[in-house]
Amino acid sequence: MDYNQIPMNPYAGAEIQVDASQAPRMIDPNMIDPNMIDPTMIDPTLMNPYAPPMFPGAEAAPLPNQEYKQLHSLMVDGGDRFGVSCLCFDTQELLWMGNQGGHVTSYYGPSLQKYTSFQMHQNEDVRQMAPLKDRGILSLTQSSLRLSVRRGTSQFTFQSPDMHDMQCMLVTSPTSLLIGGHHTKVIDLDLTTVTERQKFEVPDPGCAILRTTSKCICAGDTSGKVTLYDPNTMKAEHVFDAHSGTLSDFDIHGNLLVTCGFSSRVGNLTPDRYLKMYDLRMMRSMSPLQLIIDPTFLRFVPTYSSRLAVVSQVGQFQVIEATGTASLNMYQVQCHNSIIMSFDVAATCQALAFGDSGGYLHLFATDENIQFNPFHEDTDLADPVEPSQNIHIHDFSTPYAMVPMSYPGTGKLLSDWPEYLCEKVYRKPKQIDSEILRTMKVYHNVGYAPNPGKERRNQIPYTKGTEGTAKGKSNIPESPLGRGDDPFMAIPKRFRKVDLKYSKLGLEDFDFRHYNKTHFAGLEIHIPNVYCNSMLQIFYFIEPLRVKLLNHLCDREFCLSCELGFLFHMLDKQKGQTSQASNFLRAFRTLPEAAALGLVLAENEEVAGRTNLGRLIQSWQRFMHQQIHSETSPRPMIENKLEVPEVEKEETVVEGATAEAPPPVEEPEKPVEEKVEKEKEVKKEEPKSSKSKKKKKKGKKDKKEDKEAKKAAATETTQGSVTEQPAEKPEGEGTETPVESPREEKEKKDGSVVNDIFGLDTVTTLRCRCGQENTRQNTTTLVNLNYPDCSGQGLNKGPVPKSGKQQSKEVLTLPDVLALNCQLENPRDLEFWKIQLMLLKQKDEGENSSSTSSSPIPLQSTTVMCRYGRKCTKKGCRFRHEQDNSSWLQDDIMKIHTDDENDPVWIPFGLQVKLENGKLKIEEFPDDEPLPDDLDPNTKYYELHGTVSHIKDSKGGGHLVSHIKVGETFHQRKEGVTTTQFYLFNDFSISDVEKEEAVRFNLEWRVPCTLYFIRRNIKQFYDITVVNPITSTVLTDESTLINPKRRKMTFLPFTDEESPKEGDIIGLDAEFVSLNQEESELRSDGTRSTLRPSHMSVARITCIRGQGENLGEPFIDDYICSHEQVVDYLTQYSGIKPGDLDPTLSNRHLTTLKATYQKIRYLVDTGVIFVGHGLKKDFRVINIHVPRDQIIDTVELFHLPRQRMISLKFLAWYFLKINIQSITHDSVEDARTALQLYLKYQEMSKEGMDKVRKVIKEMYEFGRKNQWKISEGIEEATDDNAIAFL
Repeated sequence: MDYNQIPMNPYAGAEIQVDASQAPRMIDPNMIDPNMIDPTMIDPTLMNPYAPPMFPGAEAAPLPNQEYKQLHSLMVDGGDRFGVSCLCFDTQELLWMGNQGGHVTSYYGPSLQKYTSFQMHQNEDVRQMAPLKDRGILSLTQSSLRLSVRRGTSQFTFQSPDMHDMQCMLVTSPTSLLIGGHHTKVIDLDLTTVTERQKFEVPDPGCAILRTTSKCICAGDTSGKVTLYDPNTMKAEHVFDAHSGTLSDFDIHGNLLVTCGFSSRVGNLTPDRYLKMYDLRMMRSMSPLQLIIDPTFLRFVPTYSSRLAVVSQVGQFQVIEATGTASLNMYQVQCHNSIIMSFDVAATCQALAFGDSGGYLHLFATDENIQFNPFHEDTDLADPVEPSQNIHIHDFSTPYAMVPMSYPGTGKLLSDWPEYLCEKVYRKPKQIDSEILRTMKVYHNVGYAPNPGKERRNQIPYTKGTEGTAKGKSNIPESPLGRGDDPFMAIPKRFRKVDLKYSKLGLEDFDFRHYNKTHFAGLEIHIPNVYCNSMLQIFYFIEPLRVKLLNHLCDREFCLSCELGFLFHMLDKQKGQTSQASNFLRAFRTLPEAAALGLVLAENEEVAGRTNLGRLIQSWQRFMHQQIHSETSPRPMIENKLEVPEVEKEETVVEGATAEAPPPVEEPEKPVEEKVEKEKEVKKEEPKSSKSKKKKKKGKKDKKEDKEAKKAAATETTQGSVTEQPAEKPEGEGTETPVESPREEKEKKDGSVVNDIFGLDTVTTLRCRCGQENTRQNTTTLVNLNYPDCSGQGLNKGPVPKSGKQQSKEVLTLPDVLALNCQLENPRDLEFWKIQLMLLKQKDEGENSSSTSSSPIPLQSTTVMCRYGRKCTKKGCRFRHEQDNSSWLQDDIMKIHTDDENDPVWIPFGLQVKLENGKLKIEEFPDDEPLPDDLDPNTKYYELHGTVSHIKDSKGGGHLVSHIKVGETFHQRKEGVTTTQFYLFNDFSISDVEKEEAVRFNLEWRVPCTLYFIRRNIKQFYDITVVNPITSTVLTDESTLINPKRRKMTFLPFTDEESPKEGDIIGLDAEFVSLNQEESELRSDGTRSTLRPSHMSVARITCIRGQGENLGEPFIDDYICSHEQVVDYLTQYSGIKPGDLDPTLSNRHLTTLKATYQKIRYLVDTGVIFVGHGLKKDFRVINIHVPRDQIIDTVELFHLPRQRMISLKFLAWYFLKINIQSITHDSVEDARTALQLYLKYQEMSKEGMDKVRKVIKEMYEFGRKNQWKISEGIEEATDDNAIAFL
C-alpha cells in the first residue's frame, strides 16, 4: 500500500464550534467523551434496519457470504488510559499503533505479536505515522516529528517555531516530506539533512488531510473543502467544495476522489449519509453514493475493482463498489461503547485495522494466513543467543583456541602498563553547592536536601582554573532571587521571574517587602492568567483612565470595567503590600469572547511556556480596549456598534518614517500599499470573511505591485478595536486643539472612556472608477507598527510605480494616549530594531556609516564584481560585493554590547505630532523641554508613559514586565513627595530605574511588546475627581438575586434607622469552596513542600449586627453563585452543599459575587469595624482591601507571640462554654461566636491587660496538656476553674 495513504484524525487539536445539542455527532475522536454519545448512534438496529438483533453479552457472528471476519481484538500498550489515535501498516509485515498518550507500539504478522514499544512524546498524541522503507517509521505530534528505527531507537526529532497544532504529513519522495496543520504554514522538510527547505502559505484554516496523485497534491481542511495543489509550486489549482459543514475524510484511487463529511443545517453539523465523488480528469463532481451509516473514515480497497471501505464512529463499516449502488451488507466492530478513532487498510487489502477510544486494536481479515504487503521486506527479528560451550575445569582435551582470548607465551600484553602510568591520582572533590547545604536536614547522621537541578545526575563537571567560593548568602529564606543564580546568565536579577515559595502558612510568612521598597502595590502571580499584570499596571497609572473606571459601576455581573475599578481602588489603598487581581481574572475567564480569542490560558499552558506572550499581551490589550469601550459607552452607542461587523472594516495605513530608518518612497496614498497592509493585518488578527476573500482575489491582479509596495520605512498601522468602523492609523496624532477647554473637548466625545483617551479619528474616502465617492469616519485606539525589509534585496528594489488613487485617508483628531503594538514576531522585524542600534552605535563611535565595508546595510552601487569579493577591506569600494544577508547582520551586531548601560537608545522619550491637512508630521521633542508658550492648536506633545517587555527565559516561556513613568500625582498620594520617576514592575517586585532602561531593549532576552505615549499635562483636559459610585442602596438591592421565587430568608435586612455608621461593630465570616486542588511534593527527608496552594472561591458571606436591639442577628447572608467548576465543596469545613450554589436547585439567598462585594465595599468605605476569626484570609479570598484599624481578629486577640494560633472551636469551648462546629461549619454561627469572644475579651480587659495575658497563658498551658482536644469529661472537670478566672 502507498505509504501516504495513512488514516488520521483531521480534527485533533482543532476547535470546531457547533451547537451543544449536536455534540454527540461531532467527529473529533480526541475530544468526544464516549459517555456523551447518543445511544441511538450506537444501537446497530437503529443505524441499520437490516442488521441482526444484538443482545447483551452476545458477540457478533459473521454473516453468510461476508468477506472479512474479526481475527483479533486486543488492548494496546497504555490502552487503559488512552485511545488509539493512529494506525499504519508498514512496508514490512508490521502494524504500527500510536495512542493519545504519545506511545507507539508495533505488531508483527496477522497474529499481532508485539514487536517494539516505546514512548514517542511525553504527553502529546500521535496524529499520523508513515513508514520510510529502509530508515524506519515517522511519527507526528502537534509540535514535533520523530524518525525512529523499527527497533525503537530515535534517529532524529524535528521541532520548529511553526510546528504547532500540526495535523498531517505526506512523503513526497524518499528525501522529502510535507507537514501541515491547522494553520497557514506547510513545511517542506529535507529528510536527509533534517532542515526546512521552504515554507508554503496555504489558505486558512490550513491542512487537515494530505493525499497525493501523479499530478497534484490534495489537501482537505475543516471547512469542508479539498484543494488541489501543484506539487512543484504548491499553488492552488482547483478547489472542490465538498461539504458545507466540515470534512471528515477523503481518499483517491486513480482519477476518482471520494469524500465524506458533515453539512451545516440550521446552524448545526449533521453527518452526510452519502459520499461525494469527483472525477479528477474533468474536474467535476459525479453522482453521490448514498449510505445507510454515518461515514467517518473511508479507504479504497482496490482488489479486483474500485471498492471502498466506509467506517462510522460507532464501529459499523461497509465494503461497497465506488461506482455501483449502495450495499446493504454491513460489518460490526465490537468496540463496546467506544468510538472508532483510527482506521487503515493493508496494501494487499486482506486486512482492515481499527482503533477505538477504549484502547483496543481490532483486526479484520479474509482468513488467518494473510500478508500485509504483496512484496514485503524482511523484518529484522531479534538475533538468537548462541549458547557458549561449557569447559570443565579438569578437561585437558579442549583446544586452547576455545578460550576467548589467548595469552602470549612470552612477553607482555599491551595492557601491562608500567607502574608509573598506573598510579592513582585523586581529584579534589568539588565543593558542595551552598543551596544544598542551606536546605539540608540531618536525620540519623545523614543529610537530606532537595536536588537543585543545576547539574546532571551522577555527572560532576571539572573545569580548569580555580572557582570562586565567595558567594553572598541571602537572609530571606524563601527568596528565590539569590538562590541557585547562574553566574553566566545574561538576564539581570531584577528582570527575572520571581516565584512564590509556599510554607505551611501559605503566603502569610512570605516577605513581599523584600522585593518592593516603594509604597506602590504589586500584583501576585499564584492565580491563572496573570500574564496581564504588566498591562494592568500600565492602565492603572493612566490617571484619566483610572478615575473613569473608579467612578464606573453598572449592573452587569461580569463587567471588566467594574472589576478594574475595584482593583484600582485596592491599588490606591495599599501601601507597599501586594494585591491580587483574582476577581478581575475570574470575570475575564468567564467571558466567552476572551476564551474564543485564545486569551484564557490553562495553568499547564502558562507553566509549560508554549505561549507567545508578546503576541498574547497585544491581543489582550486590543480585547480590553474593545471591552471597556462597550461597557462604558451609552446603551444607544452599543446597539449601533453591534450592527456593524467588525471583521469586515479593517482600513488602510498612513505611513511615517522614523528618524533612523531609511527614507521611504514618497507616495502618500497608494491603493496598492493599502491592499498590502490590509491583507497583512487581516491575516494576522482577524478571521476570514466573504468580504476579505473578494478583496484578496481582486488584489491578485496587482500582485507584483503588492510585493514592491513594502517600502524601506517603519510604517505604522492602527487596529480598529472600539468604534463601529475600525481603521488603521499611523503613529502620529490628529487635529485636536489643546487650547480648547476641558468642557468643550468633553462635549465632542461620545461618552466612552476608551474613545476619550485612546480615540483616533480618521476619514476614509473611497473613489470608484465611475467617479462616485464614498466617505466614512472611523475611530481607532491602537497602532500596529510595520517594519520595512532592510535586507539587500529589500533596499535595491527601486521606486514603486505609482498607480491611480482609489482610496485615501485623512486624520481628524489625535488621541491623548498613543498605544503602539510593536509586533516583533519574525526575524525580519527584529532585524530592523537591531539595525537602529547599530546605526546609533556607529554614529557615536564616529564610523563612516556610508562606506561599503562598514555599513550594516549592503548597498550595490554597480554591477561589476569586486575581485576581492567579501575579503575586500577598501573603504568606499565602488565595485559590487556579494554579502551573505543572513550573516552580515549577525557579525556586525556581535560587535555591539547591548547590555552596556552606556549604549544609545533610539526610542524617543518625547514626540511632537503636527497635523496638517489630514497628514502627520512626527518629530522628536525631549520630554524635559518645556512646552512653548504659544501652543499650536494642530500640534500635540507626548511623553513616554511606559513600555511592556517580554523577558525570555530558557527554562520556560518567560514572563512580561513593564517600565512605567510615575508622575507627581501618584507620588504625592503614595510617597508624599513631588517627583517623577521610572519604575520596573515585575509582578510584585517593584524597583526604581533610570529612564534609559525603559527603552533599552536587549533583543536576545528582552523584546518590546507595547509602547505607550501620553499627552503632556493630560490632567488639564479631564476631570480627575473620584466619586464613589457605591451607595447604601446596595444593602437592600434585590435585583441581583438569581432565585427570587425560591429563596429562603435567613437574615434580617437593615432598616433605615439601623444604617451603618463609622465605628459600628460588624461580625463577619465567609465560607469557601475549592476550584483547584493543592499541588505538593514529598521531599527526600519525608517533609511535604507546597508547590501551588488550592484555588479558593468565596461561596457564602455573613455579616451580623454588633450593637442595637438585634445584636447578633445577621443582616447579610449571601450565597455566591459560581460559574466555574468546583472540585471540592469542603462541606465538612464550609457547610456548603452542591445544591446550595446551583441556580436551578438552591433555595438559599443566591446572588452574584459582584453584588455581595459591593455590600462589603460599602461597609469598608463607611468605616465600620469588622470582628471575626481569621479575617485576613477571608478578605484575601474576597479580594478586598480593609484597613488594619477596621479589623479585629479573634485569632490575634487570644494569641501569644511565637505560639500557635488557636481555633475558633477551642476558644468557644474554653471561654464561652459552647460547642460549635460539631458536624459542619456555619458562617452565621462562626460570626456570632467571634463577636461573643470579642465581647468576652472586652470584659476581661476591664481588669487590666496583665489579667488578660495571664488568662491566655493559662489557656495555652491547658491546651498543650490536653493536646488541644475537646472532651465532655475535661469540660466538667475544668468548669469551676474556667468560671473562676473568667
